[in-house]
Amino acid sequence: MSGTADTVASLPVRGRKVEQKQITQWVRRHVHRNGGGVLWIEGPAGAGRSRMLACAGNEAALAGARVLTGAGMARGRMTPLAPLLDALTTEADDFVQRLGKRAREETTAYWLLREIAGRLRELTHGRPIVLLIDDVNDCDDLTLLAIRTLTVQLAEIPLLWVLTSRSHPDVPTVRSLRRDLLARQAARLALPPLAPEAVRQVVGDLLGEQAALTEPYLSYLGGLPGTVRQLCAHLQEITPTGPNTPPEGDVSMPTVLTWLVTRRLDELSEGARELVTTASVLGDTVTVQHLAGVLGRSELTLITPVNEVVAAGLLRAEDDRLVFVHGALREVVSDTLPSPVRLSVRRRSVQIREQAGVSRVSLAAELIGMAESEDAWAGRILRDAAQELAVVAPGTATRYLKRAVELTGGVCRERQRLTAELLPLLWQTGEVAQARDLAREVIQTPPDAATHARACLELARMSSQFRFPQPENHIRQTYRRRDVPVSVKDQLLAITMLTRLLTGEIDETGGTVAGSLMRTRGVHPVGELTYRLIQSMSAAHRHNWTDAVRHSDAVAALVAQLDQGRAAALPEVAVSTSWRASLLHLSGDDRSALNMVDDALEEAERRGRQALLPLWRTARARLLLDSGQLTAAARELAAADEAIACTGLPFTGEPAALYTRARVAFHMGDDAGVEACAAQAGAMLKSEEPQRRRAGAWVDLITAAYRDEALTVRQLNAASAYVRRGFSHAAVIDPGDAVLLVRMALACGQREVALRIVEFIGSRVQHNTRLPLFEAAAAHARGLLDRDRAKLTEAVKRYGTARPLLRAQAWEDAGVLSTATDAAEARACLERALESYEACGADRESRRVRSLLRKLGTKSVTGPGAPTTAPGTPDSGWRGLTPAELGVVHLIARGATNRQAAERLFLSPHTVNTHVRHAFEKLGIRSRVQLARLYLQEVDQPVEAF
Repeated sequence: MSGTADTVASLPVRGRKVEQKQITQWVRRHVHRNGGGVLWIEGPAGAGRSRMLACAGNEAALAGARVLTGAGMARGRMTPLAPLLDALTTEADDFVQRLGKRAREETTAYWLLREIAGRLRELTHGRPIVLLIDDVNDCDDLTLLAIRTLTVQLAEIPLLWVLTSRSHPDVPTVRSLRRDLLARQAARLALPPLAPEAVRQVVGDLLGEQAALTEPYLSYLGGLPGTVRQLCAHLQEITPTGPNTPPEGDVSMPTVLTWLVTRRLDELSEGARELVTTASVLGDTVTVQHLAGVLGRSELTLITPVNEVVAAGLLRAEDDRLVFVHGALREVVSDTLPSPVRLSVRRRSVQIREQAGVSRVSLAAELIGMAESEDAWAGRILRDAAQELAVVAPGTATRYLKRAVELTGGVCRERQRLTAELLPLLWQTGEVAQARDLAREVIQTPPDAATHARACLELARMSSQFRFPQPENHIRQTYRRRDVPVSVKDQLLAITMLTRLLTGEIDETGGTVAGSLMRTRGVHPVGELTYRLIQSMSAAHRHNWTDAVRHSDAVAALVAQLDQGRAAALPEVAVSTSWRASLLHLSGDDRSALNMVDDALEEAERRGRQALLPLWRTARARLLLDSGQLTAAARELAAADEAIACTGLPFTGEPAALYTRARVAFHMGDDAGVEACAAQAGAMLKSEEPQRRRAGAWVDLITAAYRDEALTVRQLNAASAYVRRGFSHAAVIDPGDAVLLVRMALACGQREVALRIVEFIGSRVQHNTRLPLFEAAAAHARGLLDRDRAKLTEAVKRYGTARPLLRAQAWEDAGVLSTATDAAEARACLERALESYEACGADRESRRVRSLLRKLGTKSVTGPGAPTTAPGTPDSGWRGLTPAELGVVHLIARGATNRQAAERLFLSPHTVNTHVRHAFEKLGIRSRVQLARLYLQEVDQPVEAF
C-alpha cells in the first residue's frame, strides 16, 4: 500500500472511538447553540493530536461553522503570532492589506492583537467560527499571549477554540496558559496510547500481509499511531531477509529510528544530505530562500537536491516551504550533526533573518540559548527584544535582558546601564530582593548621573510596595544634581512622598520636600498623578472626603492619558487605582470598585506582574469583607500571603492586610486566626513606623472585643488614632470601625471616650453630606450611645445593602435594646440580624444571636433556609425543583457562576438566572451561601467532570 499522507488520512481512525465521540458532541453542541468555548487536546508526540484536530474541523464544517486553522512551528517560526495570522489570512479579503497597513503604522504587538480580535468578531457575524491551533506547545510567546487574552475578551461571541499540545509541555508559558484555560472551565481531552489491538489494526491497515515485520518492535512504540505509521513506512522498504535487515535483538525504537535515518541519509547525494541535515537544524519547516542563505548558495543550485529529498520522502513541499514528514525524523537527522555545527548553523540562520528585517522578538527566543560571552551582537538583539516585550510579556523580557547583562563581560558602564533597565522587570516579575540588591549596586558605582537617578527611582518604587530602607542620601544627591532630567526628579520626589504617606511617616504634604515637589509638579505625567494622589490621601486624612474624591477623579483622568500597558506596571498607578476603588466603595459604588480591582488583578496575573499581586489581593479581600463575603475574603487573604511569600520581602500594606485578616477571623469565629492576628499586632505595636503601630492598636481592640476583654483608656485612645487617620495604606478606614470603637468604650464604662468618638463621627458627617455611609455610621453610633432604638433603625435603613455586616449589627443592637421592653420586636430584629449574619458566613455573630433568640423563647433558631427534612433524604425532585433547576443548583451550590453554569449545561446565562431565581423561591432562601449550605446538607452529590 502507499504511505502517502492522503492514504493515511483515508484510513479508519483506530482506537479513538471515545475521543471522536467526545469531540463530535462538544463541537456540535457549541456550534448549534452559537456559543464559544475552548477544547484543549493533549497527548505525547505521535499520539494523533493533529488527526483529532482534523476530526474537530470536519465536525465543525458539517455543523455549518467556518473553520480556520493554524499551527505552532518549533524553532522555525519567522514572525510573532504566526499561527493566528496564518489562520486569519487564508480568507480572500482585505485583512492582509489592513494588517500590512497597521504593521507599517504601528510596531507594537498591542495593535496586532486588536486587529486579530476585530477580524474574529467580523467573521462571526455570519456564522460560528471554529479556530484550530495545532501544536500550541511550539507557539511563540506572543501567540500564547494572544490565545490567553482573546479567549477572555471574545468569550461572548460564537468562537470555538480547539488547541492541541504535547502532554506536560516543558515551556513555562505553555504550562501557564494550559493551567489558566482549564481553570476557566476549558474542556480537556487527553489522548492515551493506543491499545495493543488498535496498534495491530493500524499496522494491518498500513502493511497488510507484511504486518508481521513490525511484531519485534510493537512493544517499543508506546502505542503512538504516528510512530507506528513511520515505522511501517520504513519497514515496508526493507526486505526482511535482505542485507538491510536491522541486527537481531536491536529492537528499541530510538535505535531503529536512528538506524533507519542513517541508512536513508547514506543513500542521498552529498548535496542532498547537506541540505536535509541543515534543514533539520532550522526546524520542522523551512523556506528554500532561507535554506539557500544559510548554505551560502543560490536558490537555483538547490533545485536538484530539493527534488531528491522530496522524492526520497524525507521532506515534502507545502506552498513555499519544505516540511519534514515527521518531527521525530527531523530530530534524529539533527542529532547526526555535532553540537558545535548545529549551533553555528542556527546562529547563521538568526543572522540572515535579522538582515531580512525579522522582528528581534522572534529571533531572541532562539538566540538566547546559543549566545556566547561578550557577544555584543546577541546582547543587542536580546536587549531590543526585551524592550519590545516589557509591556506585554515582562517575564520573557526579564529572561532576555538578564542574558544580555550576562553577555556583557565584567563591570563596565554598559553593564550597569543594562542592569538599571533590568530593575523594573525584575521587581515586576516578583524577583524583588534581587532587584533591590542590584539597584543598590548600581547607585554605589553608577556609570552616569541619569542611571544613578533611575536606579534611585526604581528603589523608591519598590519600597512603595515592600518594606526596606530607602537610600535617603542618594535621593537628596539626585535632586541636587543639574545633569539629572527634571522629569526623573519629579517622579522620584513624588513616589518618595507617597511611600512616606503610605507608611504613616508623614500625615500632610507640608514642609520643604513638598515645596520642592511643587516646583517640579507637572513636569512628568506620572509625577503629576502621584502628586494628585498624595493630595487625595491627605484630604482623606483631614476627613475632607469631597476633596479626596475630587483629587482622585483628577488622578483617574491622568492615568487614562498614559500608555495603558506601561502604566499598569507602575506602583504609582497601582496605588492610585486601589485608592480610587476604595473611595468608590465608600461612596456606595461597590460594583465599579470590585470591577476595577478585578481588572487590575487579572491584568497583573496575565502579564506575570507578581510584585503587584499582594496589593490587588489585599484590596480585593477588603472589598469582599465589607460586602459581607467572608469566605471569599479569606481565600483572597491566603492568596495574598502566598504572593507575598514569593517575593521574599515584607509587604508595605501589611497593616491593611492584618486589619482585614483580623476582621474576617473575628466574624467567622476563627479562634486560631484571631490569636495569630493578636500576635502580629503585638509585634506591630513595637514598630517604629506610625502606621504599623496604629494598625497594631486597632487589631488589639478587635482581639479584645473577640475575647470580651476590657480595654484601658490608653488602648482606646490608641485605637481612636487609627480611626481618625482616615486611611490605612491604600484603603479607606471603614466608617463602621468607629461604631465598634464606641461599642467597646461603652462596654468598658468609658462613656467620655465614646462621646468623643460620636462627636468626631458627627463632625465627619457635617463636612461630607454626600456620603450616606457616614450618616449611617453616625446614626448607629449615636443610637448606641443614647440607647436610642429609632437611631438604630435609621442606621439600618441608611446602610442599605452596601454593608450587610454593619446592617446586621444595627439590627442586633436594636434587638438587644428592645429585649426588656418589647420581646416580639426584639425577636423580629434579631431574626433579621441572624439572616444577614448567616448569609455573610459570620458564624460568631450567628451563634451569639441564636443564643439571644433562645433566651427570648424562640424554639427554632437555625436561620432561614434550614432543612425541613432529614439530611440525606431529599424528596423526589428535591423540594419540587425541576430537573433543569436541579442541574443548575447542582453547579451553583459548588461555587460556579451563572456564566460557568451556562457553559457547562449549554444554556444561556439568562436561562440559568431564571432557574436560580425559581430555586430561591421554592427553597425559601435569598442567597447563594444559603443555597450551598442547604444543598450540601440535604443532597451533597459531586459534580461530574467532562
